[in-house]
Amino acid sequence: MQSYSIQSTQELISLVKSDFESNIKLIDKHLYFIDTLIRHKADIQAKYLSSEKLKKTFGDRIYKSIVDYFLEKGIIERYGNYRDDGYPFYKYKLLISTKKLVDYEITSTGLLDRIQYFHNTNYDNLNHVEKQVLENIQKLQLPSAIKTPKLYMTKSKNTGRLFHTLTSLPRKNRIYLKHVDGHELLELDGKGAQLVMLSNEYPYDEAFNDAVYSGEIYKIIADEMGVDISTDNAKDKFKKQFFNTVIFNQNPSVISNSKYGVAFGKLFPIMYHYLIEVDPKTSKARGLQSQESQLFIGNITRDLVNKSLFVIPIHDAVVICKKDMDVAMKIINDNCFGFLGRLMTFSYKEFCPTPYPNCTTYNNIYKKRETEGERRESNTRGVYVVQNPKGVGQNKNTQLQDEKVAVITQAIKQLMDNNHKITIRRIQEISGVAKATVEKHYKEILNQLRLDSLINSSLRNE
Repeated sequence: MQSYSIQSTQELISLVKSDFESNIKLIDKHLYFIDTLIRHKADIQAKYLSSEKLKKTFGDRIYKSIVDYFLEKGIIERYGNYRDDGYPFYKYKLLISTKKLVDYEITSTGLLDRIQYFHNTNYDNLNHVEKQVLENIQKLQLPSAIKTPKLYMTKSKNTGRLFHTLTSLPRKNRIYLKHVDGHELLELDGKGAQLVMLSNEYPYDEAFNDAVYSGEIYKIIADEMGVDISTDNAKDKFKKQFFNTVIFNQNPSVISNSKYGVAFGKLFPIMYHYLIEVDPKTSKARGLQSQESQLFIGNITRDLVNKSLFVIPIHDAVVICKKDMDVAMKIINDNCFGFLGRLMTFSYKEFCPTPYPNCTTYNNIYKKRETEGERRESNTRGVYVVQNPKGVGQNKNTQLQDEKVAVITQAIKQLMDNNHKITIRRIQEISGVAKATVEKHYKEILNQLRLDSLINSSLRNE
Protein backbone atom coordinates (compact mmCIF):
# COMPACT_ATOMS: atom_id res chain seq x y z
CA MET A 1 0.00 0.00 0.00
CA GLN A 2 1.45 3.31 -1.10
CA SER A 3 0.92 6.17 1.38
CA TYR A 4 0.77 9.84 0.44
CA SER A 5 1.33 12.74 2.81
CA ILE A 6 -1.60 14.87 1.65
CA GLN A 7 -2.14 18.07 3.60
CA SER A 8 -5.14 19.48 1.75
CA THR A 9 -7.91 18.46 -0.57
CA GLN A 10 -6.21 20.48 -3.30
CA GLU A 11 -3.39 17.94 -3.30
CA LEU A 12 -5.96 15.14 -3.40
CA ILE A 13 -7.74 16.73 -6.38
CA SER A 14 -4.42 17.10 -8.19
CA LEU A 15 -3.54 13.47 -7.50
CA VAL A 16 -6.86 12.12 -8.81
CA LYS A 17 -6.74 14.36 -11.90
CA SER A 18 -3.21 13.21 -12.61
CA ASP A 19 -4.07 9.51 -12.30
CA PHE A 20 -7.22 9.65 -14.43
CA GLU A 21 -6.18 12.46 -16.79
CA SER A 22 -9.04 13.31 -19.16
CA ASN A 23 -11.63 10.88 -17.79
CA ILE A 24 -13.94 13.43 -16.13
CA LYS A 25 -16.50 10.85 -15.04
CA LEU A 26 -13.93 8.86 -13.07
CA ILE A 27 -12.42 12.00 -11.56
CA ASP A 28 -15.87 13.21 -10.47
CA LYS A 29 -16.78 9.83 -8.98
CA HIS A 30 -13.54 9.45 -7.03
CA LEU A 31 -13.75 12.94 -5.59
CA TYR A 32 -17.44 12.60 -4.72
CA PHE A 33 -16.64 9.40 -2.82
CA ILE A 34 -14.09 11.31 -0.74
CA ASP A 35 -16.54 14.19 -0.30
CA THR A 36 -19.08 11.71 1.10
CA LEU A 37 -16.57 10.78 3.80
CA ILE A 38 -15.76 14.45 4.45
CA ARG A 39 -19.43 15.33 4.88
CA HIS A 40 -19.80 12.49 7.39
CA LYS A 41 -16.64 13.61 9.22
CA ALA A 42 -15.00 10.25 8.64
CA ASP A 43 -11.62 11.81 9.47
CA ILE A 44 -12.80 11.84 13.09
CA GLN A 45 -14.75 8.58 13.27
CA ALA A 46 -15.10 5.72 10.79
CA LYS A 47 -18.37 5.89 8.81
CA TYR A 48 -20.55 3.06 7.53
CA LEU A 49 -21.39 3.44 3.83
CA SER A 50 -24.09 1.24 2.34
CA SER A 51 -22.77 -0.93 -0.50
CA GLU A 52 -26.25 -0.74 -2.03
CA LYS A 53 -26.04 3.05 -2.23
CA LEU A 54 -22.42 2.96 -3.45
CA LYS A 55 -23.51 0.67 -6.29
CA LYS A 56 -26.41 2.96 -7.20
CA THR A 57 -24.19 6.05 -7.09
CA PHE A 58 -21.07 4.86 -8.86
CA GLY A 59 -22.08 1.66 -10.67
CA ASP A 60 -21.86 -2.01 -9.69
CA ARG A 61 -18.33 -2.55 -10.99
CA ILE A 62 -16.81 0.91 -10.58
CA TYR A 63 -17.51 1.45 -6.88
CA LYS A 64 -15.14 -1.35 -5.82
CA SER A 65 -12.32 0.05 -7.94
CA ILE A 66 -12.87 3.50 -6.37
CA VAL A 67 -12.57 2.03 -2.88
CA ASP A 68 -9.51 -0.02 -3.85
CA TYR A 69 -7.83 3.05 -5.37
CA PHE A 70 -8.02 5.04 -2.14
CA LEU A 71 -7.07 2.01 -0.03
CA GLU A 72 -3.94 1.48 -2.12
CA LYS A 73 -3.02 5.16 -1.83
CA GLY A 74 -3.37 5.03 1.94
CA ILE A 75 -5.99 7.79 1.85
CA ILE A 76 -8.69 5.70 3.54
CA GLU A 77 -8.90 2.66 5.80
CA ARG A 78 -11.67 0.08 5.71
CA TYR A 79 -12.91 -1.89 8.70
CA GLY A 80 -14.98 -5.08 8.28
CA ASN A 81 -17.77 -6.04 10.62
CA TYR A 82 -20.93 -8.13 10.67
CA ARG A 83 -24.56 -7.39 11.35
CA ASP A 84 -26.76 -9.63 13.46
CA ASP A 85 -28.15 -11.29 10.33
CA GLY A 86 -24.65 -12.32 9.26
CA TYR A 87 -24.21 -9.97 6.31
CA PRO A 88 -20.87 -8.09 6.20
CA PHE A 89 -20.67 -4.33 6.10
CA TYR A 90 -17.76 -1.91 6.08
CA LYS A 91 -16.83 1.31 7.80
CA TYR A 92 -14.43 3.77 6.18
CA LYS A 93 -11.95 6.08 7.88
CA LEU A 94 -10.49 9.10 6.07
CA LEU A 95 -6.75 9.45 6.74
CA ILE A 96 -6.09 12.91 5.29
CA SER A 97 -6.56 16.37 6.72
CA THR A 98 -9.84 18.08 5.88
CA LYS A 99 -8.95 21.44 7.39
CA LYS A 100 -7.89 22.98 4.09
CA LEU A 101 -10.91 22.42 1.86
CA VAL A 102 -11.25 23.78 -1.65
CA ASP A 103 -14.01 23.98 -4.27
CA TYR A 104 -14.45 21.30 -6.86
CA GLU A 105 -17.33 21.38 -9.33
CA ILE A 106 -18.84 18.09 -10.48
CA THR A 107 -19.90 18.26 -14.12
CA SER A 108 -20.70 14.62 -14.97
CA THR A 109 -24.43 14.67 -15.75
CA GLY A 110 -25.03 11.04 -14.84
CA LEU A 111 -23.47 11.47 -11.40
CA LEU A 112 -25.34 14.73 -10.79
CA ASP A 113 -28.61 12.95 -11.63
CA ARG A 114 -27.87 10.25 -9.07
CA ILE A 115 -26.90 12.78 -6.40
CA GLN A 116 -30.12 14.68 -7.07
CA TYR A 117 -32.05 11.40 -6.94
CA PHE A 118 -30.75 10.58 -3.46
CA HIS A 119 -31.51 14.13 -2.32
CA ASN A 120 -35.06 14.28 -3.75
CA THR A 121 -36.00 10.86 -2.43
CA ASN A 122 -34.58 11.35 1.08
CA TYR A 123 -32.92 7.99 0.44
CA ASP A 124 -30.70 7.73 3.51
CA ASN A 125 -33.66 8.08 5.86
CA LEU A 126 -35.86 5.45 4.18
CA ASN A 127 -36.25 1.98 5.64
CA HIS A 128 -36.17 -1.13 3.43
CA VAL A 129 -39.95 -1.08 2.86
CA GLU A 130 -39.95 2.58 1.81
CA LYS A 131 -36.97 1.98 -0.49
CA GLN A 132 -38.89 -0.82 -2.18
CA VAL A 133 -41.87 1.51 -2.65
CA LEU A 134 -39.48 3.97 -4.29
CA GLU A 135 -38.22 1.19 -6.58
CA ASN A 136 -41.82 0.37 -7.47
CA ILE A 137 -42.59 3.97 -8.41
CA GLN A 138 -39.73 3.81 -10.89
CA LYS A 139 -41.40 0.84 -12.58
CA LEU A 140 -44.41 2.93 -13.57
CA GLN A 141 -45.25 4.29 -17.01
CA LEU A 142 -47.32 7.29 -18.08
CA PRO A 143 -48.41 8.34 -21.57
CA SER A 144 -45.82 10.67 -23.05
CA ALA A 145 -48.52 13.35 -23.41
CA ILE A 146 -48.75 13.60 -19.60
CA LYS A 147 -45.96 15.54 -17.93
CA THR A 148 -43.93 13.12 -15.84
CA PRO A 149 -44.02 14.29 -12.19
CA LYS A 150 -40.86 14.71 -10.18
CA LEU A 151 -39.50 11.57 -8.60
CA TYR A 152 -39.39 12.22 -4.86
CA MET A 153 -40.25 10.75 -1.49
CA THR A 154 -40.43 12.24 1.96
CA LYS A 155 -41.97 11.13 5.24
CA SER A 156 -43.85 13.18 7.82
CA LYS A 157 -42.16 12.86 11.19
CA ASN A 158 -45.45 13.72 12.93
CA THR A 159 -47.82 11.29 11.20
CA GLY A 160 -45.59 8.79 9.41
CA ARG A 161 -47.37 9.58 6.13
CA LEU A 162 -45.37 9.04 2.95
CA PHE A 163 -45.47 11.83 0.38
CA HIS A 164 -44.15 10.82 -2.99
CA THR A 165 -44.64 11.07 -6.74
CA LEU A 166 -48.06 9.40 -6.76
CA THR A 167 -49.52 11.35 -3.84
CA SER A 168 -49.04 14.54 -5.86
CA LEU A 169 -50.14 13.02 -9.19
CA PRO A 170 -53.72 14.18 -10.03
CA ARG A 171 -56.29 11.39 -9.96
CA LYS A 172 -57.27 12.14 -13.53
CA ASN A 173 -53.70 11.22 -14.56
CA ARG A 174 -53.24 8.40 -12.08
CA ILE A 175 -55.70 6.15 -13.93
CA TYR A 176 -53.28 6.02 -16.90
CA LEU A 177 -50.48 4.44 -14.90
CA LYS A 178 -49.13 1.13 -16.15
CA HIS A 179 -46.40 -1.22 -14.98
CA VAL A 180 -43.25 -1.32 -17.11
CA ASP A 181 -43.63 -5.10 -17.43
CA GLY A 182 -47.21 -4.75 -18.70
CA HIS A 183 -48.98 -5.74 -15.49
CA GLU A 184 -52.42 -4.17 -15.05
CA LEU A 185 -52.70 -1.99 -11.96
CA LEU A 186 -55.53 -1.18 -9.61
CA GLU A 187 -56.02 0.95 -6.52
CA LEU A 188 -57.54 -0.51 -3.35
CA ASP A 189 -59.08 2.29 -1.31
CA GLY A 190 -60.02 1.92 2.36
CA LYS A 191 -63.48 3.47 2.61
CA GLY A 192 -63.68 6.11 5.34
CA ALA A 193 -60.24 5.12 6.63
CA GLN A 194 -59.72 8.04 8.99
CA LEU A 195 -63.22 7.60 10.40
CA VAL A 196 -62.34 3.95 10.96
CA MET A 197 -59.30 5.18 12.91
CA LEU A 198 -61.60 7.46 14.92
CA SER A 199 -63.84 4.49 15.68
CA ASN A 200 -60.79 2.51 16.75
CA GLU A 201 -59.66 5.37 18.99
CA TYR A 202 -63.10 5.76 20.63
CA PRO A 203 -65.14 2.57 19.99
CA TYR A 204 -68.15 3.32 22.20
CA ASP A 205 -70.66 4.57 19.61
CA GLU A 206 -72.06 1.41 18.00
CA ALA A 207 -74.19 3.32 15.50
CA PHE A 208 -71.13 5.27 14.34
CA ASN A 209 -69.01 2.11 14.18
CA ASP A 210 -71.53 0.25 12.05
CA ALA A 211 -71.95 3.20 9.67
CA VAL A 212 -68.19 3.60 9.29
CA TYR A 213 -67.36 -0.06 8.71
CA SER A 214 -70.21 -0.45 6.24
CA GLY A 215 -68.60 2.25 4.09
CA GLU A 216 -71.93 4.14 3.93
CA ILE A 217 -71.37 6.83 6.56
CA TYR A 218 -71.08 9.74 4.12
CA LYS A 219 -74.34 8.74 2.42
CA ILE A 220 -76.07 8.41 5.80
CA ILE A 221 -75.00 11.92 6.87
CA ALA A 222 -75.75 13.41 3.45
CA ASP A 223 -79.25 11.87 3.44
CA GLU A 224 -79.89 13.38 6.87
CA MET A 225 -78.87 16.78 5.48
CA GLY A 226 -80.77 16.32 2.21
CA VAL A 227 -77.58 16.61 0.13
CA ASP A 228 -77.04 14.68 -3.11
CA ILE A 229 -73.57 13.09 -3.27
CA SER A 230 -74.25 10.66 -6.11
CA THR A 231 -71.38 12.03 -8.23
CA ASP A 232 -67.67 11.70 -7.37
CA ASN A 233 -67.15 15.48 -7.34
CA ALA A 234 -70.13 16.06 -5.06
CA LYS A 235 -69.00 13.31 -2.68
CA ASP A 236 -65.40 14.59 -2.55
CA LYS A 237 -66.60 18.12 -1.81
CA PHE A 238 -68.97 16.85 0.89
CA LYS A 239 -66.27 14.76 2.56
CA LYS A 240 -63.79 17.63 2.68
CA GLN A 241 -66.34 20.05 4.14
CA PHE A 242 -67.41 17.45 6.70
CA PHE A 243 -63.84 16.77 7.84
CA ASN A 244 -62.87 20.43 8.00
CA THR A 245 -66.04 21.35 9.90
CA VAL A 246 -66.48 18.40 12.25
CA ILE A 247 -63.69 15.82 12.41
CA PHE A 248 -60.59 18.01 12.21
CA ASN A 249 -62.03 21.20 13.66
CA GLN A 250 -60.50 22.33 16.94
CA ASN A 251 -63.30 24.76 17.85
CA PRO A 252 -66.32 23.13 19.61
CA SER A 253 -68.61 26.08 18.79
CA VAL A 254 -67.89 25.73 15.06
CA ILE A 255 -68.72 22.02 15.21
CA SER A 256 -71.96 22.49 17.13
CA ASN A 257 -73.22 25.40 14.99
CA SER A 258 -72.46 23.96 11.56
CA LYS A 259 -75.07 22.06 9.54
CA TYR A 260 -72.64 19.15 9.32
CA GLY A 261 -72.22 19.13 13.10
CA VAL A 262 -75.98 19.28 13.73
CA ALA A 263 -76.63 16.30 11.45
CA PHE A 264 -73.70 14.35 12.87
CA GLY A 265 -74.82 15.04 16.45
CA LYS A 266 -78.33 13.81 15.70
CA LEU A 267 -77.13 10.58 14.11
CA PHE A 268 -74.17 9.78 16.36
CA PRO A 269 -74.55 11.64 19.68
CA ILE A 270 -71.93 9.62 21.58
CA MET A 271 -69.15 10.26 19.05
CA TYR A 272 -70.32 13.86 18.63
CA HIS A 273 -69.83 14.61 22.32
CA TYR A 274 -66.44 12.91 22.27
CA LEU A 275 -65.30 15.24 19.47
CA ILE A 276 -66.70 18.29 21.25
CA GLU A 277 -64.80 17.44 24.42
CA VAL A 278 -61.39 16.73 22.82
CA ASP A 279 -58.71 19.13 24.06
CA PRO A 280 -58.50 21.98 21.47
CA LYS A 281 -54.70 21.83 21.75
CA THR A 282 -54.73 18.24 20.49
CA SER A 283 -54.48 17.85 16.72
CA LYS A 284 -57.19 15.35 15.77
CA ALA A 285 -55.91 15.24 12.20
CA ARG A 286 -52.42 14.28 13.31
CA GLY A 287 -53.64 11.48 15.55
CA LEU A 288 -55.93 9.91 12.95
CA GLN A 289 -53.39 10.21 10.15
CA SER A 290 -50.76 8.65 12.39
CA GLN A 291 -53.00 5.62 12.99
CA GLU A 292 -53.79 5.44 9.29
CA SER A 293 -50.06 5.36 8.48
CA GLN A 294 -49.40 2.64 11.05
CA LEU A 295 -52.00 0.42 9.38
CA PHE A 296 -51.42 1.17 5.70
CA ILE A 297 -47.63 1.64 5.71
CA GLY A 298 -46.34 0.06 8.91
CA ASN A 299 -48.44 -3.08 8.50
CA ILE A 300 -50.14 -3.57 5.10
CA THR A 301 -47.38 -2.19 2.86
CA ARG A 302 -44.70 -3.89 4.98
CA ASP A 303 -46.32 -7.32 4.61
CA LEU A 304 -47.01 -6.89 0.89
CA VAL A 305 -43.35 -5.95 0.34
CA ASN A 306 -42.17 -8.88 2.45
CA LYS A 307 -44.27 -11.16 0.23
CA SER A 308 -42.46 -9.66 -2.80
CA LEU A 309 -45.68 -8.12 -4.13
CA PHE A 310 -45.74 -4.82 -6.03
CA VAL A 311 -47.28 -2.10 -3.85
CA ILE A 312 -47.32 1.69 -3.59
CA PRO A 313 -49.25 3.21 -0.66
CA ILE A 314 -51.22 6.43 -1.20
CA HIS A 315 -52.29 7.40 2.32
CA ASP A 316 -55.47 5.31 2.84
CA ALA A 317 -55.07 3.28 -0.35
CA VAL A 318 -52.57 0.96 -2.03
CA VAL A 319 -51.74 0.49 -5.71
CA ILE A 320 -51.10 -3.16 -6.56
CA CYS A 321 -50.97 -5.43 -9.62
CA LYS A 322 -54.37 -6.76 -10.59
CA LYS A 323 -53.00 -10.30 -10.76
CA ASP A 324 -52.10 -10.09 -7.03
CA MET A 325 -55.52 -8.93 -5.83
CA ASP A 326 -56.61 -12.13 -4.05
CA VAL A 327 -53.31 -12.57 -2.21
CA ALA A 328 -53.13 -8.84 -1.40
CA MET A 329 -56.67 -8.75 0.00
CA LYS A 330 -55.88 -11.69 2.28
CA ILE A 331 -52.87 -9.78 3.66
CA ILE A 332 -54.90 -6.57 3.95
CA ASN A 333 -57.79 -8.24 5.76
CA ASP A 334 -55.44 -10.03 8.17
CA ASN A 335 -53.79 -6.72 9.04
CA CYS A 336 -57.09 -4.86 9.42
CA PHE A 337 -58.42 -7.53 11.75
CA GLY A 338 -55.21 -7.57 13.77
CA PHE A 339 -55.02 -3.76 13.99
CA LEU A 340 -58.73 -2.90 14.35
CA GLY A 341 -60.38 -6.09 15.52
CA ARG A 342 -62.67 -6.14 12.47
CA LEU A 343 -62.49 -5.81 8.69
CA MET A 344 -62.57 -2.57 6.72
CA THR A 345 -64.54 -2.03 3.53
CA PHE A 346 -62.38 -1.52 0.44
CA SER A 347 -63.31 -0.25 -3.00
CA TYR A 348 -61.11 -0.73 -6.03
CA LYS A 349 -60.47 1.06 -9.30
CA GLU A 350 -58.67 -0.42 -12.28
CA PHE A 351 -56.12 1.73 -14.09
CA CYS A 352 -55.65 2.33 -17.78
CA PRO A 353 -58.57 0.46 -19.39
CA THR A 354 -57.19 1.08 -22.89
CA PRO A 355 -53.59 0.69 -24.16
CA TYR A 356 -51.49 3.59 -25.38
CA PRO A 357 -48.47 3.47 -27.70
CA ASN A 358 -46.00 6.02 -26.31
CA CYS A 359 -45.05 6.12 -22.66
CA THR A 360 -42.30 7.37 -20.38
CA THR A 361 -40.70 5.73 -17.34
CA TYR A 362 -38.22 7.13 -14.85
CA ASN A 363 -35.64 4.50 -15.74
CA ASN A 364 -35.87 5.45 -19.40
CA ILE A 365 -35.43 9.13 -18.56
CA TYR A 366 -32.16 8.47 -16.70
CA LYS A 367 -30.83 6.05 -19.31
CA LYS A 368 -31.61 8.53 -22.08
CA ARG A 369 -29.61 11.24 -20.36
CA GLU A 370 -26.58 9.02 -19.93
CA THR A 371 -26.57 7.50 -23.41
CA GLU A 372 -27.14 10.77 -25.23
CA GLY A 373 -24.74 12.70 -22.99
CA GLU A 374 -27.43 15.25 -22.30
CA ARG A 375 -26.20 18.45 -20.67
CA ARG A 376 -28.13 20.58 -18.24
CA GLU A 377 -29.50 23.83 -19.55
CA SER A 378 -29.12 25.52 -16.20
CA ASN A 379 -25.80 26.04 -14.44
CA THR A 380 -26.72 23.81 -11.52
CA ARG A 381 -23.52 23.43 -9.58
CA GLY A 382 -22.63 20.35 -7.62
CA VAL A 383 -20.57 21.97 -4.88
CA TYR A 384 -18.67 19.12 -3.28
CA VAL A 385 -15.44 19.47 -1.30
CA VAL A 386 -15.95 23.12 -0.39
CA GLN A 387 -14.58 25.75 1.96
CA ASN A 388 -17.15 25.31 4.74
CA PRO A 389 -17.79 21.72 5.86
CA LYS A 390 -21.34 22.68 6.96
CA GLY A 391 -22.17 23.62 3.39
CA VAL A 392 -20.86 20.43 1.80
CA GLY A 393 -23.49 18.45 -0.05
CA GLN A 394 -26.81 18.24 1.74
CA ASN A 395 -26.37 18.77 5.48
CA LYS A 396 -28.84 17.35 7.97
CA ASN A 397 -30.57 20.63 8.85
CA THR A 398 -31.09 21.60 5.22
CA GLN A 399 -32.41 18.15 4.37
CA LEU A 400 -34.90 18.24 7.26
CA GLN A 401 -36.05 21.70 6.20
CA ASP A 402 -36.55 20.52 2.61
CA GLU A 403 -38.67 17.63 3.86
CA LYS A 404 -40.92 19.98 5.82
CA VAL A 405 -41.21 22.41 2.91
CA ALA A 406 -42.27 19.52 0.65
CA VAL A 407 -44.98 18.44 3.12
CA ILE A 408 -46.24 22.04 3.54
CA THR A 409 -46.30 22.45 -0.24
CA GLN A 410 -48.47 19.35 -0.64
CA ALA A 411 -50.86 20.63 2.04
CA ILE A 412 -51.22 24.01 0.30
CA LYS A 413 -51.76 22.29 -3.07
CA GLN A 414 -54.52 20.20 -1.49
CA LEU A 415 -56.26 23.31 -0.16
CA MET A 416 -55.88 25.09 -3.51
CA ASP A 417 -57.22 22.10 -5.44
CA ASN A 418 -60.29 22.01 -3.21
CA ASN A 419 -60.80 25.80 -3.32
CA HIS A 420 -60.46 26.01 0.46
CA LYS A 421 -59.29 29.07 2.33
CA ILE A 422 -55.57 28.80 2.96
CA THR A 423 -54.75 29.46 6.60
CA ILE A 424 -51.83 28.54 8.84
CA ARG A 425 -54.11 26.37 10.97
CA ARG A 426 -55.43 24.39 8.01
CA ILE A 427 -51.96 23.90 6.58
CA GLN A 428 -50.74 22.73 9.97
CA GLU A 429 -53.63 20.27 10.37
CA ILE A 430 -53.06 18.67 6.98
CA SER A 431 -49.25 18.64 7.05
CA GLY A 432 -48.64 17.93 10.73
CA VAL A 433 -45.73 20.41 10.62
CA ALA A 434 -45.15 22.76 13.57
CA LYS A 435 -46.91 26.14 13.43
CA ALA A 436 -43.66 28.13 13.53
CA THR A 437 -42.29 26.23 10.53
CA VAL A 438 -45.52 26.74 8.57
CA GLU A 439 -45.45 30.47 9.34
CA LYS A 440 -41.86 30.68 8.15
CA HIS A 441 -42.38 29.08 4.74
CA TYR A 442 -46.02 29.17 3.65
CA LYS A 443 -46.07 32.64 2.04
CA GLU A 444 -43.07 31.93 -0.18
CA ILE A 445 -44.49 28.53 -1.17
CA LEU A 446 -47.93 30.00 -1.88
CA ASN A 447 -46.49 32.79 -4.02
CA GLN A 448 -44.42 30.30 -6.03
CA LEU A 449 -47.43 28.00 -6.58
CA ARG A 450 -49.54 30.93 -7.76
CA LEU A 451 -46.76 32.06 -10.07
CA ASP A 452 -46.44 28.54 -11.51
CA SER A 453 -50.19 28.48 -12.05
CA LEU A 454 -50.11 31.79 -13.93
CA ILE A 455 -47.22 30.61 -16.10
CA ASN A 456 -48.98 27.34 -16.94
CA SER A 457 -52.19 29.20 -17.71
CA SER A 458 -50.32 31.60 -19.98
CA LEU A 459 -48.64 28.71 -21.82
CA ARG A 460 -51.96 26.98 -22.38
CA ASN A 461 -53.43 30.15 -23.86
CA GLU A 462 -50.58 30.68 -26.31
